[in-house]
Amino acid sequence: MGEMASGGRIDRWVCPNDRQLALRAKLNAGWSFHTDKLTSFQKQPPLSKEEQDAIRKVMEKADFMEQMEQERVGCLVDRLDNMKKAAKGNGTTQCVLCGDAFRMLGSSPLTCCDCKKHVCSKCGVELTTKFGSQSYLCKICSESREMWKRSGAWFFKGLPKYVLP
Repeated sequence: MGEMASGGRIDRWVCPNDRQLALRAKLNAGWSFHTDKLTSFQKQPPLSKEEQDAIRKVMEKADFMEQMEQERVGCLVDRLDNMKKAAKGNGTTQCVLCGDAFRMLGSSPLTCCDCKKHVCSKCGVELTTKFGSQSYLCKICSESREMWKRSGAWFFKGLPKYVLP
C-alpha cells in the first residue's frame, strides 16, 4: 500500500478518479502515481511588507491607467458629439455639415456611404476601397469610424467605459 520515500515519509499511491483522468487526458499532462501531491495544499508564508507595497503600487498604476484611458475615450466621444451638434444642413438639399445648398452650378452632392446623407466636396472624405470604387464619408461618419478604431470598440463590439471631460 505505501512505500518509504526519501526523507522518511510514506508515499501512498492513490488511484485518480475519472474526472482527474479525463482532465489529464485533455491537458496531455501524462499519468502519474503522485496524485496525492496534487491535492495536498501547503500553506505559503505571508507576503512581506515590500511585496505587499509592490503589489499595491502595481494596482494603483493600473487604476490610474484605466482612468486615463476612460478620459481619452471620453474626449473622442465628446469630439464626435460636438461635430454632430455643429451640423447645419438637412442632408438632402443642403450639405449636412456646412449647410451649403446644392445647385446646378454650385457644388454637387456626394452621398455618405454610412449615413446616406449628402455632403459637399469640402465636407466629404474620399474612401478608398479594395475594389477600386470611389466612395465618400461625411466627416461625422469618418470621425465615428476613427473613434471606433482608436477606442478599441471594434474589438469589443461596443464602446468601453468612458468619462466625458
